[in-house]
Amino acid sequence: MRTAVYQEIIITWSKKIPLETIEDFAAYTSDKRNVLYQLYGDHHIYGQDTLLYIGKTVCADSRMRAHLNGVFGYVNNLSVSIGVLEDYEGPLEIPESILIASHKPSYNKEFIHDLPREAKQRKIIVINNGHHAMLKACCSNFWWVD
Repeated sequence: MRTAVYQEIIITWSKKIPLETIEDFAAYTSDKRNVLYQLYGDHHIYGQDTLLYIGKTVCADSRMRAHLNGVFGYVNNLSVSIGVLEDYEGPLEIPESILIASHKPSYNKEFIHDLPREAKQRKIIVINNGHHAMLKACCSNFWWVD
């Protein structure tokens, strides 16, 4: 019998922080670099306080400003959770794409049905620690590995 060996990517998520203004987010994210994030809010189909978007960013402050000046500026009860990756030096697109493919947030367009080539080259398990809210405690790329 052959044993599956997975690379573990561990993410520690913060508590959800309500965002009423761009300034709220700027104060919270000014020092955040190379992180993943989840956006929650009210959705007309999926209900209140639901997972809307999973993203990655090199600079959280500028990315959130762009979101809040766009479609997320019209979302009621918007909140964010920041995910810090432990001992991971690879591209953020790998854990981001696995999370999106596993959870299918309604505002994400990319990675809903497939993963990028880099995320298919080896077996990976993403472990969500801390306050991961609606995310599963762990998810993998098992179904997409070449």
